[in-house]
Amino acid sequence: MKAKATKMKPELKAVFQRDVEAVDSYLLSNGYISKSDDNENRIIDAEFYALTAGGKRIRPVLCIEFYKLFGGKGDVTEIASCLELMHTFSLIHDDMPEMDNDDMRRGKPSVHCAYGVDTALLAGDGLAILPFEIISDRALSGDISPETAVRLVNCLSKAAGNQGMIMGQRLDLISENEKIDLEFLKRMSSLKTGCILSASAQFGAILAGANDKDIMKAAEYAENFGLAFQIIDDILDITGSENELGKPIGSDEKRSKDTYATTMGVDAAYNEAKRYTETAVAAISNIDGSELLCELAYDLLDRRH
Repeated sequence: MKAKATKMKPELKAVFQRDVEAVDSYLLSNGYISKSDDNENRIIDAEFYALTAGGKRIRPVLCIEFYKLFGGKGDVTEIASCLELMHTFSLIHDDMPEMDNDDMRRGKPSVHCAYGVDTALLAGDGLAILPFEIISDRALSGDISPETAVRLVNCLSKAAGNQGMIMGQRLDLISENEKIDLEFLKRMSSLKTGCILSASAQFGAILAGANDKDIMKAAEYAENFGLAFQIIDDILDITGSENELGKPIGSDEKRSKDTYATTMGVDAAYNEAKRYTETAVAAISNIDGSELLCELAYDLLDRRH
């Protein structure tokens, strides 16, 4: 089942790690979310808990690296972190009893277990709205142009909204106890996982002032990257361990949900993920400076968590 891809080169891994550390530092010290002992701030405490529980930070890293790929200069960590806020909102709500009903996330109790369902619901809501506050603040302060802010808001709201991630989550819910085909799985995965990943890549390109053709290349990379990412998630739900994943395994089977891995078999699903990875890489591999993003795609193809 293993691909012949090699691990990311140490110098590229170091760049990736610096991006992750920059995002983690921002999430710990930003002026919007900070931990306190004030009961009135319990919702913000729950948001802080979810954001600092760990994670690969793939979405903000995509933003940062596509920004650099298309010639961006300067620090875009704050706006890149908006993608992590939106992603974390989706995880909080996904874990709740009304959806996937998972008690663990990233090796810690899920937010609704640690803070209660009511607080988790509001914490997710708060994280979903906060990116738009941050982006508009940056426009009002002159850090980005109003036009850039509008493009970012438009991109993120479409990716996360009724015809994007939320629709994907709806399709995921109605797939329970149903026999679904690969076309449905592809659509569901493209929406649920791929939309925010695509927005992340497009954010970087938009911030760098890239032309429409390059923005589309970024989107093509991320959409295929997202499909591969979801397929590997499906495989790990069968072959992984709770210790590696930091969350329960076998949750898809418990909820009678068909996945790529159960529909195609693990080996065929892995080959499908490899095909999407290669398509993602082909979209940008001829651009100077794309090596990190190309190696990242192959690296995540063989992830164990």
